[in-house]
Amino acid sequence: MALRQLSDGGPDGTRLGQSAADLISFYDVTTPVDQPAAVTTVDTTTITTVDTTTITTVDTTTITTVDSTAITTVDTTIATTGLTAEATLAPILEAQAIAINRLIVDAQLSAETVNKLVTDAQLSAETTNKLVADSRSNALANNRTLTDSRAAAVAVNAVISRLQELGLIA
Repeated sequence: MALRQLSDGGPDGTRLGQSAADLISFYDVTTPVDQPAAVTTVDTTTITTVDTTTITTVDTTTITTVDSTAITTVDTTIATTGLTAEATLAPILEAQAIAINRLIVDAQLSAETVNKLVTDAQLSAETTNKLVADSRSNALANNRTLTDSRAAAVAVNAVISRLQELGLIA
């Protein structure tokens, strides 16, 4: 391990961590402090009680033999490796079936909404057609009125022409 020179220029610190922020300094010590080695072997003949509340991970690749005569209780609420494929897949398939059924219901609701929109559009078209028919009826009535007023104008013009011929009007 290399010595790291600090701001005063002397070799006062040893770098134990992975970055410059992980320095541990000792005054006047030049030999680095070694980290203790990790425990790799445990003599299981002397272990009588294991506090399992603090165990988070067990590397099962290194376990070769388990003495089952000393095991009295196994909490199966956490163990999943002993389940069969059917028992494992059943809840997954059930959840997928529920999700598919929800999608089908959503699709049905969407189809109903589209059908309602189509019905509304058809009703709007029928209303527009009725308005067009009413407009045509009004146009025909206006044309009859114009025809009648022209006929009346021809009759009035004939009366005026006759009165002019008689000299009664100028």
